[in-house]
Amino acid sequence: MNISDIARKAQVSTATVSRVLNHSSLVTPKTRERVERVIREQGYTPSAVAKSLSVRATHNMGVIFPDIENPFFSSALIGITQVAEQKKYNVFYFNSDETPEKEHEFLAVIRQQRLDGIILSPADGYDQVTGSILEEFEQKNVAVVLLDRDLDRRQFSMVRAKDQEGAYLAVRQLIREGHTRIAIIMGSPSNRPVFERCAGYLQAMEEAGVPVRPEYMVRADQKSEIAFTATRTLMELPEPPTAIFTCNNMMTLGCLRFCTEHGIHIGRDIALIGFDDIQTLRDVGYHLSVVDRSSREMGRIAMELLMKRLEDPSSPKETRFVPTELILRGSEKLSD
Repeated sequence: MNISDIARKAQVSTATVSRVLNHSSLVTPKTRERVERVIREQGYTPSAVAKSLSVRATHNMGVIFPDIENPFFSSALIGITQVAEQKKYNVFYFNSDETPEKEHEFLAVIRQQRLDGIILSPADGYDQVTGSILEEFEQKNVAVVLLDRDLDRRQFSMVRAKDQEGAYLAVRQLIREGHTRIAIIMGSPSNRPVFERCAGYLQAMEEAGVPVRPEYMVRADQKSEIAFTATRTLMELPEPPTAIFTCNNMMTLGCLRFCTEHGIHIGRDIALIGFDDIQTLRDVGYHLSVVDRSSREMGRIAMELLMKRLEDPSSPKETRFVPTELILRGSEKLSD
């Protein structure tokens, strides 16, 4: 009788049996009781050597995000680390800078360092290399959880926001304010949140019978400086939009910078609603209407899902959703 036999009879992974033997706090009371019952029934007594060899947990985990300058990801990281500290886990953070190649390098580091788990927001939702590496991780009982973005045709536990619903509410509100020339500054279509926010924009426009003008749909790939240029493109059109919906906070900042530098007043000359609140703007009293979601809560949930996968890698993969909320502060209107 060995650990593998115990795991099979208790219907858990060998990693879970190891954690029970080593009194890990990651195991739920129900699972612990089931494993201990099998151990008692089989009369299993692990040797000190076998017990030490069975312990794979390092209490180290990795987080790979695409842009730590984005307040959404820095806030999500706070949520992750708060739970990690409670669980006595060390967090190693990597910034891929929206670059798949960097992401692959960091995944190689995580593989070499034998970390227990990883929380990842992929740079490219269609990246087959990242998908294959993560599946390899799970086969070796390295827990994987995706945050905000998924991977095409791959199944992992993840936490997401209701992106399409949030974008729909924002654009519908702009239409209710009388706007028909509504532009969208969107990111790269290679990640699901961007795709769904665009879908929400189109849904609101089509539902209201407002024509969708291709020249009003511009890309900025999640970057502030590209959004600055995209806003210039919109405002130099023969018939510029009267309202803009920006698909993330970095693109909102780029749009705001262009407007500020060119004397365009938000809420008077053009309406604006952004996706994700920006604490810095609130701190200085800037009244920007936004679609908000709790990024810190998303980080907390991601870490909770990771703990479940660490406890039992064979447990069902699940997706958790956090709600979005439209917060109106006046920038959706055009005042005289």
